[in-house]
Amino acid sequence: MHKKPRNALWWGTLTLTGAALASRGLGLIYRMLLARFLGSEGLGFFQMIFPLYVALVTLSVAGTPVAVSQILAEGKAPARHLMRVATAVVLATSLPLVFLVAVGRRPLALVLYHDPRFEPWLLVLAPALVAVALSSVIRGYFIGRQDLRYPAASQVLEQLVRVLIVFWLLDRVHPLGAAYAPLIAVALIPLGELVSLGLLAYGYWQTKPPPAPTPAPPKLARTVLRLSLPVTASRLLASLFGVIEASLIPERLVHSGLSPADAVSYFGQLTGMALPLILFPTALTVSLSTNLIPAIAAALHDRPRVHQYIVDAMKATALLTIPVTFVLLSLGLPLDDLLFHATVPQAVFLPLVVGGFFLYFDIALAGVLRGLGRTDLPLWNDLFASGFEILLIWVWAGRPGQGYQAVAVAVAAGFIASAGLNLWQVIRLTQVRIPWFHVLGKPIVAAFPLLLVLPAWQSWASTVWHNHALSLLSSVVLAGLGYLVTLYVTGTRPNRLV
Repeated sequence: MHKKPRNALWWGTLTLTGAALASRGLGLIYRMLLARFLGSEGLGFFQMIFPLYVALVTLSVAGTPVAVSQILAEGKAPARHLMRVATAVVLATSLPLVFLVAVGRRPLALVLYHDPRFEPWLLVLAPALVAVALSSVIRGYFIGRQDLRYPAASQVLEQLVRVLIVFWLLDRVHPLGAAYAPLIAVALIPLGELVSLGLLAYGYWQTKPPPAPTPAPPKLARTVLRLSLPVTASRLLASLFGVIEASLIPERLVHSGLSPADAVSYFGQLTGMALPLILFPTALTVSLSTNLIPAIAAALHDRPRVHQYIVDAMKATALLTIPVTFVLLSLGLPLDDLLFHATVPQAVFLPLVVGGFFLYFDIALAGVLRGLGRTDLPLWNDLFASGFEILLIWVWAGRPGQGYQAVAVAVAAGFIASAGLNLWQVIRLTQVRIPWFHVLGKPIVAAFPLLLVLPAWQSWASTVWHNHALSLLSSVVLAGLGYLVTLYVTGTRPNRLV
């Protein structure tokens, strides 16, 4: 009976997932190039400014993608009227922010980072805020219609442009002096956003809705703000905690005995080398979360369908992320070294892998809560989890000899806390009974042999081919094929996996 809407959810999710996987793959290449050209310290500086950029983007976007997609999915307003109101909202927030950043770039650089070198980087970032804000409105329009072609294509194109330019340009700028390379890397952020906006605007022009036969409902702007402000607050808090971490982690590591340069280098390794590899599987869960919002919003009065969406989302998340987690436990450090030339200690990498597994489910569960109209709950759960993480970093990371591992454990603990709180809220609101044994059992049974086979295969392959990249690639391919075979043996057919 619900085949059509469920197919719309899964096809939309697969479209975004394919694009997100391509984007994440390009993103890994981009990070790899940055790491090699900037070095750990240069990448650390780049990663320190990025949380502030995310916080500014969150303010300029004002949570409009979620609001626009939900209002369109529920049919509460004509699309053209809604787009005008949402565009006015984001321009009212983004344009003043651009002015404030441009004028106050020096105080920001000195207060937040105690380093005037951040001043030109902030000025270069400012124009991106308007481009991101306008893109968010169009993206929410396409998501609300469950037409994911243009959002998916823009996501890939944005990363592709950055990869091509950094590959062509950074190696030519680098010999002129290391100080120029981070500025070029920062300048690629607004450039990529402008390319993405151009494609989304073209897509909207091709598919824009006809003039509305009925007037816009009264107080439409208030409805947009009511739905978007909790999301904005949630993401703003998360990004502000990122800003705090970017300042606190190097400071506590210096307190533990590291030099300032080593502390910044470690921050670059953690956030720019280790975490990007661990966060790669979020390509599925972010796409799934994005599509769950309008799908669940449209099915609020059909509790069995909502329950089915939740269970299917947990199954899809487990089927992909469990084998990826096992591969990361076995091969994560060699892969990280191959991609980034990183020297991340095992005591740092393994806690991040464990925490990342909980994060994958956390993202999907947050999408369920937002689809239920409770956009406030992920806000408070993120607030508690982030505060817990900051507390652990402050208390533990400053101890001599424990800073490296303490930061990794604190980040993982924050992921686990947020996932547990979001799961509790989903069960409380929907009374859904998630068959966790069925959801996790078969993927774990199918993936567990990877932990036993992959190290031995990797050792054998490295002696046969004498090529680190080729032996790792063969191990990853073997893991994928072996997982599909064992899934089939345990009763999960490939068509069901798709």
